[in-house]
Amino acid sequence: MKSQTANAAEAPPTEKGATRREEILAAATALLLEQGYAGFSARGVAARAGLRLSHVQYYFASPAAILAELLDRFVRRYGEEIMARFGAAKGSSEQRLHRALDFLLNDEAYRRDCGIFMIEVAGFAARDKVIAAALTRYYDIYFALFSDIAKTLNPALAPRERARRARQCIALIEGMSITRPHMGEAGDADFNAREATRAIMRLLSRE
Repeated sequence: MKSQTANAAEAPPTEKGATRREEILAAATALLLEQGYAGFSARGVAARAGLRLSHVQYYFASPAAILAELLDRFVRRYGEEIMARFGAAKGSSEQRLHRALDFLLNDEAYRRDCGIFMIEVAGFAARDKVIAAALTRYYDIYFALFSDIAKTLNPALAPRERARRARQCIALIEGMSITRPHMGEAGDADFNAREATRAIMRLLSRE
């Protein structure tokens, strides 16, 4: 899928150019995870990748363009993972939803990446239009994902009502992501996923 990052320079249509671009993004990811947004810069990315600053700037016009590309990749990657878990044929609708929500709420790699992108990076959306546009794409994809889930679980819902409930699902999940306990009463790390599954099944099953 072609990146929609607004201000990123287009890589030349060569294998070498594509490889170089991936090297830059890999270095940027490592730097962001280690240093957070506060320690992120194009110069730092260049040093991590073993490149000149001008090489990084050839592919990405600004640090924000790099971050926007990483945010786009984040939501595409995890959106596909969520739908793969929900779309697996094995199990009831509730079991399939639970698999998707368990990933969203309990997968440590996802929660780590989400903390970086949705707390640190997204916090600067009001200051930078490139990051703001990437954040809008994030929620567009997230909304479409839960609209599809809602349609699968309750095909009778009218489009407008389905959209409303999809937004409620997103708000519920984001709230539980922030407040989730480390463990359930019986040491069960799946606690919130089960609670969220029941709540969303109730929300989507009503006419």
